[in-house]
Amino acid sequence: MKRNILYIIAAFAVAFTFVSCERVEPDFFDKNANGAYFDYEYAADFEKVLNFSEHIVGAPDTVTVTLNVKLLGYLMDKERTLAVKTKEVEGYELADVTIDEVVFANREYEKQIAIKVKRPLVEEVTYAVCIYLDGSGDIGTGINGKNEINLYVTESYEKPAVWYSHVDTYLGIWSKEKHIFLAEHTGNNRFYSNLYDEGTAMHIFDSIVGLNVSAVNALLATAPAEPIEVDLPILAETDYPSYTEPYFWSAYEPYLGVFRANKFCRFTTMLGGSDTRNVAALFASEEGVAKMQEEADNFHKIDVFTMLNEYYSYAMAGYLISEYKNLFWVEIRNNVNYTVRIPFWWEDSNSLGTAVIAKKYFGEYSDDKYQFMLKTMSKEDGEENFIAASILPFAYDSANGTFCWDSSKLGKNGLSGEERLKECYRVIKAANDKRPASRRFDIPDVELD
Repeated sequence: MKRNILYIIAAFAVAFTFVSCERVEPDFFDKNANGAYFDYEYAADFEKVLNFSEHIVGAPDTVTVTLNVKLLGYLMDKERTLAVKTKEVEGYELADVTIDEVVFANREYEKQIAIKVKRPLVEEVTYAVCIYLDGSGDIGTGINGKNEINLYVTESYEKPAVWYSHVDTYLGIWSKEKHIFLAEHTGNNRFYSNLYDEGTAMHIFDSIVGLNVSAVNALLATAPAEPIEVDLPILAETDYPSYTEPYFWSAYEPYLGVFRANKFCRFTTMLGGSDTRNVAALFASEEGVAKMQEEADNFHKIDVFTMLNEYYSYAMAGYLISEYKNLFWVEIRNNVNYTVRIPFWWEDSNSLGTAVIAKKYFGEYSDDKYQFMLKTMSKEDGEENFIAASILPFAYDSANGTFCWDSSKLGKNGLSGEERLKECYRVIKAANDKRPASRRFDIPDVELD
């Protein structure tokens, strides 16, 4: 009769409530006796469970279990063999085990016996074997009640107790396939123990997010031969995931632009690919690719608008413009009609004095004018190098509560501060003057030094 391991464990738990703390007392024996016994003190130690779900890494076909054996009587100056045999346990299919010959060396009185246990043929089925000392070798049996151990063997997967709250949010719903993948990915059969602090009884947030990121990166590193089954969530950009470029991105870079983790998060969300399985399937299908191409332009426009909003917030944060590209950067394309917003320094809501300078060179702000300026300087510097904020290269001087010129080396000529502003003015003014009069923007004539 086959039994589920969870039933067996539960049954053991009930039984051991009464007997696990009971000592197995030896019978009286003669000190000259020549016998052996399993060296365990409590009744619970004579019922053991081996679950192959705790031995995932490397997918071993065989796991070794060790059993402690001791001899009775005087030490002897000769080798002796101990006969260790197996038999069925009533109600269970026989577990497949191998036991090498057990030899006690001269004057050796205790050792560990290695029991090599093969992985069960069928998951979620419990097999069993009774391992016993039968006294047919050079060493007889020793203590009644300590000559047999029942070993129950299974491969049964169960959701770890720590899998709730943050783990559900960042690793998704538990599944056997996900459990196995994460164990193999981390090289740790009990990977979930690193996600929870027993001392504080709290989840370890950084470890959970870190596992998501490394596992997603591993799953999407190369094109899979088979569809991805593991459905790890693609995190929102607000969780600051440090995802690396997935295998499919380069093929669509003309649509998607240069890879960035936050761009990946937002684009997959836009397409409805909320996890690794769906994202991989999306980019592997003709329908998904068509949808991606259809949405790419809209996404790029949103991406640029998001960048301009971010740059507005960076102005008072103390970042140099040269750092903006690492923080958030999207290329400006000449053939796209963008939604833009007024830069912080042109609006000058804090009355620092930068609006006066911006208007001196570029006049009153308008969205169309600013978009023209962005595209003109992107063409001048090269799409891959242009940083939108570099047209107005100001920085916040927190020590004095006012503005200063940004010291970053910007543009193809590596100019900074006021010199960069004048360079942008020359290029933008010249490009505007070449346009038909009906399409020109009101850009002042400024006499440059």
